[in-house]
Amino acid sequence: MTEREIKRGDIVRIREEWLDPGEDGSITYVVLKERGSGHVLVQALGTGLPLAPTYVYDVAWLRYAGTVLTEMSESD
Repeated sequence: MTEREIKRGDIVRIREEWLDPGEDGSITYVVLKERGSGHVLVQALGTGLPLAPTYVYDVAWLRYAGTVLTEMSESD
């Protein structure tokens, strides 16, 4: 079985083997943009911060956890 390709609008979590010490893996992220070379721009969800943190991650570090939006604007 092949894993689902991670793409824009997907909800993802960090794989356990890539978590920093002390992290429990409960933070979810939405994929904002595919960056090429197997990297994606993600934004943390549910932080309560006015400007949620964004990160660029290798897709190999992530696991699919659902889809937040069926369609995201291409103008972003």
